Amino acid sequence: MTPMLFIYNPRSGMQTGTVTVGRKLGEIMNIFTLAGYDVICHPTQFRGDCCETVLRLANSVSRVVVAGGDGTLNEAVNGFMAAGMTAPYGYIPCGSTNDFSHSVGIPTQILKAAKTAVSGTPFAYDVGLMNDRYFTYVAGFGAFTDVTYTTPQEQKNALGYFAYLISGAASLPGISPVHVKYKSEERCGEGDYILGLVSNTLQVAGMKNLLPRDIALDDGLFEVLLVNNPRNPIELNKILAAVMKKDFYADCFEYFKTKSVRFECPTPLPWTLDGENGGAHLETLITCRPKAVSVLTGGGIEK
Repeated sequence: MTPMLFIYNPRSGMQTGTVTVGRKLGEIMNIFTLAGYDVICHPTQFRGDCCETVLRLANSVSRVVVAGGDGTLNEAVNGFMAAGMTAPYGYIPCGSTNDFSHSVGIPTQILKAAKTAVSGTPFAYDVGLMNDRYFTYVAGFGAFTDVTYTTPQEQKNALGYFAYLISGAASLPGISPVHVKYKSEERCGEGDYILGLVSNTLQVAGMKNLLPRDIALDDGLFEVLLVNNPRNPIELNKILAAVMKKDFYADCFEYFKTKSVRFECPTPLPWTLDGENGGAHLETLITCRPKAVSVLTGGGIEK
């Protein structure tokens, strides 16, 4: 039998009403066993446990499979990178948004994802490094980056929700734009922004097709989107109109691709990484690690 490490978050899906891994654990174990694996099963016990367990055990098994939401996957990827693991891993998405799985073509049904984790097609994708922490698909800042992950999925419908996001950030009292300087080889600038994203994904916070379609997850480049602060209702309407048209090259946005970008802020700037707290930083360096990690997919990367 081939050794496998299966790490799962028993709490993923509980707040969203979706089926948890625990309820399907017996069926999942059967799929792995029939595929010839001797499984070490580890339910996460605390924040950071997934990363610690991967770092401790990943290189002593032939395959690692992770089950949980995007936050659990973020921990796993940090463990993979720290351990120098090169073998492809399996992923069973069971969080609230599952942005990453939608982008790379992993089934959202738990048992189908389990089968993909043992018989899928390896896909090597780019990983981001923000200062000293890795992220899978998105780093973001702005007053509403956390709201995108707490709004019920049924209230999101791609561009409509993004329009609401910008409108709300611009109109609510007490919400201030963030003054940021940024610099990359391709572009540099400074301004007041209500939202900033550095991403490598086709979906953010459950919103499909948010960014232009010329995105590849393995090209060594990240997409940077900064939304300028609207100073009056006319500018706000211009932003909303550009969003509806997906015209992210309009003058109300800063949009470009880069392999590395540095941000500076006069006060510590809070970030989210894959929907999780990324800390607050005066200076933030984000770099792309091309094809650093390989995941087993269904073979149909979304475009």
